[in-house]
Amino acid sequence: MAEELLLVEKEGNICTLTINRPEKRNSMNPEILLRLGDTLNSLREDSETRVVVIRGTGEQAFSSGFDIGRIGAAGPQEETGPRRNPLEYGMASVETFPYPVIAMIYGYAVGAGLELAVTCDLRMAADTARLGITPAKLGVVYSASGIRKFVNTVGVAQTKELFYSARIIDVQRAKEIGLVDHVYPAEELASATYDLAREIAANAPLAVRGTKTTISRLLDYQTLSPEDEAGLRKLQAEAMASEDLKEGQKAFMEKRKPRFAGR
Repeated sequence: MAEELLLVEKEGNICTLTINRPEKRNSMNPEILLRLGDTLNSLREDSETRVVVIRGTGEQAFSSGFDIGRIGAAGPQEETGPRRNPLEYGMASVETFPYPVIAMIYGYAVGAGLELAVTCDLRMAADTARLGITPAKLGVVYSASGIRKFVNTVGVAQTKELFYSARIIDVQRAKEIGLVDHVYPAEELASATYDLAREIAANAPLAVRGTKTTISRLLDYQTLSPEDEAGLRKLQAEAMASEDLKEGQKAFMEKRKPRFAGR
């Protein structure tokens, strides 16, 4: 039997979801994202779960991003509706989960892996963590919803620097700009994360849930018009069909710097 790509473990009022792909630095693929979305949506009906912790297997990576070889690939052909785009579906399930979701970050959190961490309500990181958002190194135009999360987390100027440079930063710099909330020695991260999770879970669930919902509603003004949304999706589609994207993927596989031509 194939190994589970997403491990689910419940203990009291806390549920831990572990991306289980250590041989690929816990990079995500459509199957993992669909499972993440389905699991969180099922937990909505579980009155006992009041905090979710997301992590990657081991201490090498939270998630190194979306599997490079699967960029541009649709989900399973039989899927329709929200599950048709696994990346959007998985991220939305975290963002709209009614109770707090905590990212526990060991090692690398890069690309879509960093977006997943930023989508969580809180980010707890080991002192060895390294973070970056790298679509510019691949020739990808990132989604408006993804960029919005970074703007809300670190502000406009820092979002521009992170995306324009595609630089991998150390966790001390990430803490300075607000990309992570707390930093601990790697051997203390788990205990600190679950101490916080238990503290949250012990509070009145209606108050915690209501606060998360209120914050989400306060940010609803950032919704794009249908015309703007269509224009931005066109930019994404053009990048997905570009020679630069093919070069970016090839360079990544060959472990060299890409040679982009702007077409």
